Amino acid sequence: MKEVLDQTNREYLRSLIPENMPDWRKSWEEGYKIGRELEIKETPFMKKYGVKSDAEYRLKMAAEGKLTWQINMGLATVDDEVAGLREAEKFNEETGLNISFAHQLPKTIVGTPKDKREGIPVALGYDLNEPEDWERITMASTVQVVFADDHLGYPNAVETTINSLRAGSMYQGMFGMFHQVAPGCPDEVWNMNENVKALGIVAAKYDDRVIVNSNQDDSLPAYCMDLASYLAWAKWERYVVTDLCKARYAFSFGNLTSNLIHKAAMWLAASDTFKKDDQPGIEFIYPNTVDHWDHHLHSNYGFQIPEALMAVLLERKFKTGASFLSVPISEKVAIPTVEEMLDMTGACQRTVEQAPYYEQLIDWTVIEELRDKIKEFSDVMFDNFMTGMKEAGIDTTNPIEMMVVLKKMDPTKFEKLFHPSIVNEGKERVAPLLPAALWSAAEKMAVDIIDRYKGTETAERLKNRRICVVSGDLHYFGLYVITRALESLGADVIDGGTSMEAVDVLDIADEYGVEDICVSLHNGQALPYARALKELSEARGEKRNFYLGGVLTSFINEGDDVPSDVTENIREMGLNTTESVNELIERLAAR
Repeated sequence: MKEVLDQTNREYLRSLIPENMPDWRKSWEEGYKIGRELEIKETPFMKKYGVKSDAEYRLKMAAEGKLTWQINMGLATVDDEVAGLREAEKFNEETGLNISFAHQLPKTIVGTPKDKREGIPVALGYDLNEPEDWERITMASTVQVVFADDHLGYPNAVETTINSLRAGSMYQGMFGMFHQVAPGCPDEVWNMNENVKALGIVAAKYDDRVIVNSNQDDSLPAYCMDLASYLAWAKWERYVVTDLCKARYAFSFGNLTSNLIHKAAMWLAASDTFKKDDQPGIEFIYPNTVDHWDHHLHSNYGFQIPEALMAVLLERKFKTGASFLSVPISEKVAIPTVEEMLDMTGACQRTVEQAPYYEQLIDWTVIEELRDKIKEFSDVMFDNFMTGMKEAGIDTTNPIEMMVVLKKMDPTKFEKLFHPSIVNEGKERVAPLLPAALWSAAEKMAVDIIDRYKGTETAERLKNRRICVVSGDLHYFGLYVITRALESLGADVIDGGTSMEAVDVLDIADEYGVEDICVSLHNGQALPYARALKELSEARGEKRNFYLGGVLTSFINEGDDVPSDVTENIREMGLNTTESVNELIERLAAR
């Protein structure tokens, strides 16, 4: 059998294997014991529909070919969240439409244990402090709550899983978020050990149909050039969650996917791969957010509604049990209001009325054939992945060891090391089966910028300049565009990666002797992040040139309902802000 990894890459992966590993089975058993003793509250949703789980309801709807509908909700406080859920219930009653689920978006700090939160910049969303907070939200209305982001997958997984499960949330966490950097939690072995305990808790509720969910777009696959690579990664996630840790698993994806044919085929391939007789294989399908406009926002209705119609038609035909998670027109530029959330889901849900006419015109052959190719592709890539880890000496029976290695691994290496076009076909570069939308868009943007400045005085000034580029959150493709453009223009770029804390940014600058540091920010933490950069650099007696860009918003005053643009606040602190990559390049060259 052909070897997957060469000696260099074997040694690279082997170097990431941690020492002093705990017995993961004992940690799992500890969690399982906790789970056995927990009681799950019956929510108003369960009472209304006479079901004991989300999965039971979804299967009933699927049998009728009916798509279920979901919204994102991450308001400023628990009180606001409760009020928002009641507004959603009122919307259902007034319209006859049906928002079934509300995906929760608390502050990211919820994923960090309370004793590790000091000094961490706070991003957008609401706080969850006491068990009663989770229960207030789940009991607020007949819309079923899904606690996902910043729960299982993050280091605080045990506490958040206990509290959300008790409160009646039947989907648990975003397992793939273990790949993100959790502020205040540098001990990755400990972090992953806590997640294994949480998986034990969920495993104890297998017969109750409690399910571990994972959104591929919030995990390593967000770095992939090939959408089909998502399914191979998800098979590994399922291997950890189900084969090793005996819990249920579900797949979600969509916001980085623009081609509707590709999305539909991936949807069907994932459903076939992860469904069971008593649960759907997919939790939610996210609409494409890559191509939402940040201007003329109402035009985004015309972009998302056809996708919702496609989802309705697919569910009528294939009955997968997936939910469509609509995205308000304003999400690209601000935290949406409840009214905006309801407006978009209402517009999407009304496509059901027109579906029977379109249904008569559709031939699904192209999508079904592509579905089968994706399934075959993912089998090969998953086998490459598992074989390669074994070749590197990684214990593939130990979830903690695998998770730590994959967290430390350069995420772009996943495809470079295991993609079938490279391993099985011998190509030098990844040849995507389904080119990922965000990657394609980022590459086009980078090439346009390079073409604009190549051979100019700007490029000459950047030549051999050492510049550090990092992202303060998970968002990677802005980082990719900046790095790709600067490198092509001759700069010596230090790519610090994503989810970097301010102190780590300064450590990288010290290590490489960098004065110019570019930071991409999107999650509402811009102002506290900027303050941390300024205070830490002053405490070290260092002079750095910081350039902050992305979406520079934060809550300024306690009790603010929506974040404010803090660009001027950051400038007043003496830090540079930029509104585009072009502006960043020109300002770096002018220094």
